[in-house]
Amino acid sequence: MFTRRTIGLGVLLLSACSGDSRAPEVPAIERVLLITCDTLRADRLGFYGCEAGTSPRLDAFAASARVYDEAYSTTSLTHPAMSALMTGRMPDEVGMSGGNRQHMPAQVVTLAELLAGQGITTAAVVSNWVLRSAATEAGTGIAQGFAHYDDEMDVRELNRAGFERAGPGTTDAAIEWMQGAGPGPYFLWVHYQDPHGPYTAPEEFERPGVEDPGAPKVGVPEAGAPADRRLKLGRTHSGSDQLPNYQVLGEQRRSAFYRARYDAEVRYFDREVGRLFDWLAEQHLLDSSLIVFTADHGESLGEHDYWFCHGETLARELVRVPFVVRSPRTPPGHSSALAGHLDVFATVLDAFDLPPEPSRGVSLLADAPIAGRALVQTLFRRESTVRREAVSDGRWRLLTDARGVRLFDVRVDLAEQRDRAASEPDTVRRLQQQARRFWSNAPGTLVAEGAESALDEESLRALDALGYADGEDGE
Repeated sequence: MFTRRTIGLGVLLLSACSGDSRAPEVPAIERVLLITCDTLRADRLGFYGCEAGTSPRLDAFAASARVYDEAYSTTSLTHPAMSALMTGRMPDEVGMSGGNRQHMPAQVVTLAELLAGQGITTAAVVSNWVLRSAATEAGTGIAQGFAHYDDEMDVRELNRAGFERAGPGTTDAAIEWMQGAGPGPYFLWVHYQDPHGPYTAPEEFERPGVEDPGAPKVGVPEAGAPADRRLKLGRTHSGSDQLPNYQVLGEQRRSAFYRARYDAEVRYFDREVGRLFDWLAEQHLLDSSLIVFTADHGESLGEHDYWFCHGETLARELVRVPFVVRSPRTPPGHSSALAGHLDVFATVLDAFDLPPEPSRGVSLLADAPIAGRALVQTLFRRESTVRREAVSDGRWRLLTDARGVRLFDVRVDLAEQRDRAASEPDTVRRLQQQARRFWSNAPGTLVAEGAESALDEESLRALDALGYADGEDGE
């Protein structure tokens, strides 16, 4: 199944000039690790310019990998985002347009199913309650195709009814599975729950005397983080103009306090994923692995008057995600190519030298940017009448929702504060055309809209308690 690939024309030419016709070989990719982190903003990481000291271990890892500076999820909710990642298709196309309440029906073919059909061992360690297999019917959902699906969660969330698994337990479970994996290729997905709120990282990850790390420092003026303010206590899980009730920590109401706690959560996760990297290095597995690191979505830290929440808008801080690819075939460095979750499917198949399957993504192992590419993000919650859609081309983002059409130049306006739709009508039309082409070029046979399988009533009641259900949070 595996072939050893040469590292390119440049090396061939150098070999020819030296009189050696044999091309050096790169190690085969023997395993793939997909590492995802819940609710992690790209701009709170050092390798994307943040100076708050949140991510030393990830920064070191990224220095040896390909970092995509403009990468996107498909939505700002966990379950639809991860379902799209595992299929290379939009949430709307795999029965996930309604949000976290639903799961993929059995006719959807996932990455894990394709790999398992080729004799590749598949495993997952997940730590977010909405991803657990117990919420689905047999043979459906995001657990499809995984021979081992570890969704044991032993930590009761503060303020909410559900359970999660903290970073140390996630890393331990991943390492334990790899220790017993045996010979042969495997695909392992590891999903960390930190830094999802409530922000309850151990005190050691707080910065004494620092209440507000301030706006992300990304080399441009006005990164968009608002000044400290006292927030009113919300009665719901929504973060619109209020502190969501599930985020409340004691009597604290200052936004600076919660921003600092969010950064503490990022440091906590960074330490734990660093332990995973250490183990891979100790076992000499790094140089023969493809490792993809990303987040399901980001988190609003006050931008646009949304506080410590997600899943309510498609603002850039919610759908732009960290995206790092490390493999023997991937030269390190930063890339300006537009990329994202939709590319994971094709990239993993390519890593295992499997033929491509219909999807909306491309393999990033060749790192060839797609001219004129645009990526779409959507958000629609079943009990809402509002469908949100955004289209991004790497520089411009066009957002369409109940407020109308808005255009932002994210090259200079990262926080999407200055609407350019009126002054750039040609750009608006171009992006609208790209979005129409995107939807018209559906890959292969897709699940028709409305074919979703609903969760059982017990699961829906728990989702209500967790704040993931539709309706309570508004749009």
